[in-house]
Amino acid sequence: MADFTPLEAPAHELHDLPLMHPGRPVGRDAVIKELYDTTRQNRPILLYGIPGSGKTALAAALAAAFIQQPGGVLWLDGNVPTFAALLVKVGRAYGLTEVVQSQKPTGFVGTVATTLMQHKPLVVIDNVRNAHIAEQFIEKCTGNLPVILISQDAMDGDWQPVQLEPLLDTDAVALFKQKAGINDNDSDVSIYSITKLLSYLPFPIVMAARAMAASKQDPAAYLETLRQVESKIEGNGAMAALTASYRALTGALQGLMLMLGATFRGEASAELLSMVSGAPQDAINQAMTVLSQLYLVEKFTVAGADFYRMHRLTYQFMQALLQGKNQLTTLQQKVRDAVLAYTRKYSTEERSYTKLAIEMDNILATAQWASEQGDRTTANALLEALTQADNFIQEAGYVYELLQLQGSGSGYTTAFPAYGPEPVIERDDEEDEEDSFDDDYLYDEEAEDEAYEDDEDADEEEDDYDDYDDEGFGDLDDEDEDEGDGEVDTILEDVMATPNPVMANTPDVLDVPSFDEMSTQMLTGVDLEQLRMALNAAKMQSDIQRQKQLLKAIGKVQVAQGRETEAITTYTELLDLLDSLEMDDVDDDGTLETLDMLSSLLVKTENAQAALMHTRRGIELAQELEDRMTEMHILRTQGAARQDLGESDAAIDAFSEALEIARMSDDRQNEALILYELGYAYLDNGDAERAIQTWRESRPLFRDQGKRDYEGRVLGGLGTAYAELERWSEAISDYKAALHIAREVNNKEEEMLQLSNLGQAQVQAGQLPDALLSYRQALHVAYQTADDDHVTSAVVDLVNLMMRSKRLMGIAKLLVQDGLEHDPNDRELAQLDRSIDSKLEEATAQGLQQAPVAGSARDYAANAYQLLDA
Repeated sequence: MADFTPLEAPAHELHDLPLMHPGRPVGRDAVIKELYDTTRQNRPILLYGIPGSGKTALAAALAAAFIQQPGGVLWLDGNVPTFAALLVKVGRAYGLTEVVQSQKPTGFVGTVATTLMQHKPLVVIDNVRNAHIAEQFIEKCTGNLPVILISQDAMDGDWQPVQLEPLLDTDAVALFKQKAGINDNDSDVSIYSITKLLSYLPFPIVMAARAMAASKQDPAAYLETLRQVESKIEGNGAMAALTASYRALTGALQGLMLMLGATFRGEASAELLSMVSGAPQDAINQAMTVLSQLYLVEKFTVAGADFYRMHRLTYQFMQALLQGKNQLTTLQQKVRDAVLAYTRKYSTEERSYTKLAIEMDNILATAQWASEQGDRTTANALLEALTQADNFIQEAGYVYELLQLQGSGSGYTTAFPAYGPEPVIERDDEEDEEDSFDDDYLYDEEAEDEAYEDDEDADEEEDDYDDYDDEGFGDLDDEDEDEGDGEVDTILEDVMATPNPVMANTPDVLDVPSFDEMSTQMLTGVDLEQLRMALNAAKMQSDIQRQKQLLKAIGKVQVAQGRETEAITTYTELLDLLDSLEMDDVDDDGTLETLDMLSSLLVKTENAQAALMHTRRGIELAQELEDRMTEMHILRTQGAARQDLGESDAAIDAFSEALEIARMSDDRQNEALILYELGYAYLDNGDAERAIQTWRESRPLFRDQGKRDYEGRVLGGLGTAYAELERWSEAISDYKAALHIAREVNNKEEEMLQLSNLGQAQVQAGQLPDALLSYRQALHVAYQTADDDHVTSAVVDLVNLMMRSKRLMGIAKLLVQDGLEHDPNDRELAQLDRSIDSKLEEATAQGLQQAPVAGSARDYAANAYQLLDA
């Protein structure tokens, strides 16, 4: 590993920075001077502004003034899940072995701080998402050093905030002309209009200028092009520029953009893109050079390899485009397979280990994505491949990343754990002990005879796009979306147009009786065909009022019957009908109700981008009508959509606005629910402390309302938050509490989940016998669910832990064989089976006696489960 240079190493030349250097920013001289003066005083700066305002370009320009100083520039990606992850990046940058090879890097904060003070770099942390992590880093590590944080949002902290505003109109025109290669003043009026349409933001301006030059249009013609596009996307200038630029590309270049947009971070090396697309690497580089000249991608090198990244706006655009075309999942699966093939390819040859480092972020992101899809096989396959590169993991300092990968494979940080009362926090006396153990540590014969320690002493107090054809977006409301689940509002305020046994007598099919009080169960018996016949009759008669009533009725019934994708089509048709009404017939209340229902359905069916389009309009209309309750509900839907898109900051904003309305209305039920949702937004944003604080506010509200299940969900979330903070004692206590309620309400799915979560936390805390017992109990519950996937998953968790002790290989063999009976094609079980055979041979050669087990795999699990009732 002597030839390995850490990717985080401080840069001493501009081309060493992990970005495409854009040159000196136009119109930013005053801001650069302010930033330079502040950094020379060694005061930390938060540079923030909306996407496309040029924050990273400005920081890169400032870095040019420091880069040849002895300390150089330490440029780090701040989008990290924990403070420890940031410490590890610095540890790799300076070769701090004790930091990068530790499973608890936070124990070496002093080492990191001392090293930084010795080298004195300019520290730039780009893409900061979590103010708490950044504040910890500055407070504990940087001391009297110049630090620049780059963030989309303003954040409170011990730094000087500098907001980057849009350009002045004259500077925006100058920038456009510079990038378009225009030297005369003849077109300044049109250029001024273009920059105004683009909100004077540098990124859309340079992209539009390069696209115009490439298309050989004059500013007047290109202005008309942008206006036509903008009229279809609700006035978003940046998206107009992206849409126009994308549509002008050849099919091959569009295809490559789609491939990069389907990656899980919007970035990849040329080699990985070649594996995803099947195109030669030289062709990838040639095409990417063209796209970088159009500012659609950034082109730079990482450890000598060609690397490409999309701007945040471009990545969001491509993700929405793929979702609209119904192609996102298919391409993401291709990316997943390519990442797995790439990892396997370079995990066996030491000279190739730099290749693994180049794509490590994509490897982790792929594992996380797969885990969120319920696919733990991918994460474990990646883990297995990297384990073969053990020298690389240790010497290059990726131990902490390997632990993250283990988390993705085990699934212990599941977002919505089961429910339970909050326990008294137990003291973990073994938390600081070594992680190593001998073969006998897992096997505790006395533990079989002791009751499982339950928690009886616990505290039991009570960007907007229209649909294009083959030139752009597909149908965002396409009926090919998967159908989702969800509760249905049963207080129906609409009407039906057909007779039905569950309704009042209706002698004429064209009569429209009321069914305001019908339950969901009653609605499941409604004949949709008769409703559709009545709707067709209303259309033939051009009876708009009856069409409105029938479309609402059909939509309600479809939702009640679980046909949510069909309901989306119905509500979309209803919205189009309402929008077509003449001014005198406008039904704002009906439109608001439809927007509310449609956006909610779109979120449930995982079409978040389309949902956002409707939530924005719904919120504006609710404010016009002063309908605060509907505004609150749509804000909650908007928060859920933002969270689905990974925009946790925006989700937090939406939920916070909804919370304010609930509190102003003294709506305690919605206040509790919004706090619950807000907690997960904070957790997804990497702010586990705020998540804990928020959930602790919601729990008394749920208790007062008698909502035992939600009180338990809060405690399950607390367990996950403590696990994120590596506070294993508290995580274990909360997972036990969640288990308690899951058993109380007889929810086997949740009980199994909590036992699995508990086992993982106990492993991390070094409580291995307890973890073994929890995994066995989880397997028993999996058998009770009679779900093959549950059984194989529980077997994998249990056997992976047992692999640490050669004395347990006989039992492990029994379990794996039983798992294979449930799923003979499970590759992970097959791999474990082969590994067990090898360890059994080693144990026999060493004369190790296998631990006894009586009966079958089911008996082994059931014997452990009996201890829960003891």
